[in-house]
Amino acid sequence: MQRLDRVVIVGGGPVGLTAALALGQSGVPVTLFEHYATPFEDPRAATLHPPSLEMLSALGAGEEVIRRGLVAPRFQFRDRATFEVVATFDLAHIADATAHPYCVQCEQHKVAAALLDLIGSGKWDIEINLGTTVSSVAQDGDGVMITAAGPQGEIAVRAPWILGADGGRSTVRKALGIEFEGFTWRERFLVVTTPFDFRTTFGFEYRNYLSDPAEWCALFKVPGFTPEGHWRVVFPTPPEETDEEVLSDASILRRLTGAFGGSARDFPVMHRNLYIVNQRVAARFRKGRAFLAGDAAHVNNPLGGLGMNSGIHDAVNLAGKLAAVWHGRVPGAAAEDLLDRYHRQRHTVAHEFVQAQTIRNKQTLEERDPEVRARALAHLRATAADPKRARPYLMNTSLLASITRADAIP
Repeated sequence: MQRLDRVVIVGGGPVGLTAALALGQSGVPVTLFEHYATPFEDPRAATLHPPSLEMLSALGAGEEVIRRGLVAPRFQFRDRATFEVVATFDLAHIADATAHPYCVQCEQHKVAAALLDLIGSGKWDIEINLGTTVSSVAQDGDGVMITAAGPQGEIAVRAPWILGADGGRSTVRKALGIEFEGFTWRERFLVVTTPFDFRTTFGFEYRNYLSDPAEWCALFKVPGFTPEGHWRVVFPTPPEETDEEVLSDASILRRLTGAFGGSARDFPVMHRNLYIVNQRVAARFRKGRAFLAGDAAHVNNPLGGLGMNSGIHDAVNLAGKLAAVWHGRVPGAAAEDLLDRYHRQRHTVAHEFVQAQTIRNKQTLEERDPEVRARALAHLRATAADPKRARPYLMNTSLLASITRADAIP
């Protein structure tokens, strides 16, 4: 077994790569294993909130991510039945709290690619092993043993620390025996990608939510690979529909025309996906010499675009603490407490902000009680119209408030 005096990271998405870059720039040597040979182009996360842009900018990747994305300073709620704009929230209301009073729509594989390009400059001691699958993880009091297989065959290494940033089905989390507590929604989410220009035709922002008690939907623009970009539409699907029924041309056309009118030729479908959606948080974000971050530590529904962002925040939070311990700036029992503080801070944020906000967003969109629904939409309308009320709302939805909350946890 090869001994590595390095931090091992499992998972090369935006979270793992952010952690690798933050550690490398802090003088901590890193070895990263990623299953895919290139960034996986799955149409999932695509929204970056202000604090994530600040963190990526501090690492030197922010400008490139913004260049590859679409700047989205506003987001919108509508009543699907009437198409009425209920509320438009403008992040200009939090310009005093961030250098980036906007979101950026940039697909997660492009974020990963930008981070890989920066790491590839060779300025830091960061070793990236793509196309390499970790199959087992075990630990004792002195280190972590990892077995992986890649282009050079099977390897076995021992390292002092490991970070699992390997997604919702995390090999690291399962190997550690950490419970993934929470639930699975009965509905699956259908994601349809189309080049239809919803902004020009209907005046949508780049981020939109359409409330409806029967079938809500969410609508986002992403850069794609053309100058025009394309749009993703998210619909809930009832559990009694089979995968084949949901993904059929007839089903997709019914949903698109039901929400937006028009005909089949208006909505050419570029891509379709169906996802099982969970709300889960790992019982522990640290166990001995192993840590969890991103989807390995917490998963949620996509309404609000918080998953990738909170994972990036996990990565930066942990990297600072682990670097301090690595360099001996925090000795003995204080070092153990500092590393445990990562769990205390990020576990709390996962529950109080990410889980709470995404569940609340879904409940607002699907509320069936007419009186409750009317009150919720009126509350959104009044909040967006009043800068004093909009500001705390935006501090929460952007996760800026979550950073303040985490910092306050000893």
